[in-house]
Amino acid sequence: MRGRERMETGIEVYPIETEKIDEQMTKELRKADQLSEDEWAECRSGEGVIIHGDDVYWLDTEGIIVTVPIDDDKNPIKLEVYKENNTDTVRMFPSWTAKITPSNVNEYLSDTSVPLEKFVRRFGTRLEVNFWGIVEFLRELGAMPEEMIG
Repeated sequence: MRGRERMETGIEVYPIETEKIDEQMTKELRKADQLSEDEWAECRSGEGVIIHGDDVYWLDTEGIIVTVPIDDDKNPIKLEVYKENNTDTVRMFPSWTAKITPSNVNEYLSDTSVPLEKFVRRFGTRLEVNFWGIVEFLRELGAMPEEMIG
């Protein structure tokens, strides 16, 4: 991928606002006595979605995309959620999973989109290969604006 500059794709990614998941899960888990008042739920994630027609595709800032649209039963977005507190300990294993489906995805999306070429991190060949893999997938899907398909 050396020498190949990222192009403007015309594709917008809507980041998932994990703070909303944190707040909602913390409230629910405290109510269920699974968290004390000095603990909270935290979703560590750099996830977003691309919306194409009625389909929603899940990807992360590493450039990994799930090429099957999310759905309620077989392919929801599942994000790991950790139990946190005010110690210096960093939890390595999640305690719960947040499930995002087409029926609730809009609750968690940022109002502000990010161009695909800025959403996927830049650091080394692996991320560039992932980015160009997404571009190829979106071209084949017919999601790329016509002027971007060169």
